[in-house]
Amino acid sequence: MYIKFIIGFHLSFCPYLLCFHTGSCGKSIRTDQCWMTPVEFVKGESALEDPSWKKDIQWDGKPLSLLIESEKLVIHSLLCKCNLCSSTANDRHDQDNDDDCFICRSQGNLICCDECPRSFHQRCHLPNVDDAILGDDFPWMCTFCVQRISQSWRYPKQMTYQEALTCRISDHLLECQYLLLCLYNADEDHIIVADPCINVRNYTSVIKTPIWLDRVVEKLQQNLYQTVQHFVSDVLLIFTNCATFNRDNAEFRGMGERLKVLFEREFKSTFSIQLQHPTASNSQ
Repeated sequence: MYIKFIIGFHLSFCPYLLCFHTGSCGKSIRTDQCWMTPVEFVKGESALEDPSWKKDIQWDGKPLSLLIESEKLVIHSLLCKCNLCSSTANDRHDQDNDDDCFICRSQGNLICCDECPRSFHQRCHLPNVDDAILGDDFPWMCTFCVQRISQSWRYPKQMTYQEALTCRISDHLLECQYLLLCLYNADEDHIIVADPCINVRNYTSVIKTPIWLDRVVEKLQQNLYQTVQHFVSDVLLIFTNCATFNRDNAEFRGMGERLKVLFEREFKSTFSIQLQHPTASNSQ
């Protein structure tokens, strides 16, 4: 295992991990596109001839050199022989992808995207990945990468919010699957994932139209949505129900509100929604 840096210099410590690798070996920094060594990351960001990664990479405003001095991070020596510090191609390839599923955050039999560090269980990814696809010799790309690579030609010009809602869902399955994956990944506490009627006491006495993320996926896979608006309405209903049921629970209500903000932001970005003039009426 290795410490994971999230792009933007946010450091996430594994509670059982107290080691850090050499600057040139051991890919210990994760961006959205790849795992990198500290030296690779700093060179790519600053284009310095001889970057000092211990000073240039920071966490909470503090350079890594201070964390190393305080022994919160223990750097491996240049003579370290462990696999993570190895410079061989095989050892480095093992660090190309995450050890945990990007959606459920658990380990197991994972499939790895060939374009980014993300890994998935076959059933966690949308669309679900069949064994037949994995048997091909062609590289496999996750929905996040397909969406990123194809967006420029799928949306050569911007559209309004209402135009996006009226689109046929069959033409925009990729976008809907991407949005759902974003929500699954962001909902770390699984507050909107499973059927709340099963495990939440008195839920149906408060909420008359229950809907949850797994159910939206089922409806999408069963072709029960005709337009993007039908899909969006169900997703927004999840957040409305969350706010209603948790009106006296600020913590869970806040979680739902943050997920709603994420969904609305990603929806506008994914569908290339044009920004309205401040004086224009809000059609949403």
